[in-house]
Amino acid sequence: MTEFNTPNTEASKQTAEENIVSKPSFAKSVRSEEAILMTLIVLSAVGIGFTNFRPLESFWFWVAMVPIFGATSLYIGWSKARKRGEGISRIIWVQLLHWLGLLAAIALIYLLYETTDRINSNQLALLALLSLALTTFLAGVHFEWRFMVVGVILGAAVAGTAFVEQLIWMIIIPIVALVVLIIFWWKRNI
Repeated sequence: MTEFNTPNTEASKQTAEENIVSKPSFAKSVRSEEAILMTLIVLSAVGIGFTNFRPLESFWFWVAMVPIFGATSLYIGWSKARKRGEGISRIIWVQLLHWLGLLAAIALIYLLYETTDRINSNQLALLALLSLALTTFLAGVHFEWRFMVVGVILGAAVAGTAFVEQLIWMIIIPIVALVVLIIFWWKRNI
């Protein structure tokens, strides 16, 4: 008969309790970060609608989105950057330049909208969101990978919005024509 060394049950019980206690806080942290990222996606969708209805006023909405996205990126990417050994000033400087690039792109898009007649309000919303999607995706490449996912979702929203806007007229026009024909036929039979 072989003897098995039994581990100290008190020590293993304490280690198990520490693991249980530490896991929920990590899970809670991941959930809160994902909730924050989902909120950014929802805010971006609100921006599209707002831009379509109030193009000039929407400039301030998109300008407000830059520090919101930038602060979120800095908050979420901070620990990863520190683990890579980057200094605080470098982290802040790189993030600041990254998001200021988005601010400059949005300012340029609105400048083109106001000074030339090449961009309409629908295109304005798509261009602003496309800029935000690209900048967010690149934040994912450089800072925190989850921003790549958000950037891809925002980019898909740009493509989806453009497709739906084009497709909606192909659906509405035949429906309107059919309704007019039905009304015409109905009045003719009365």
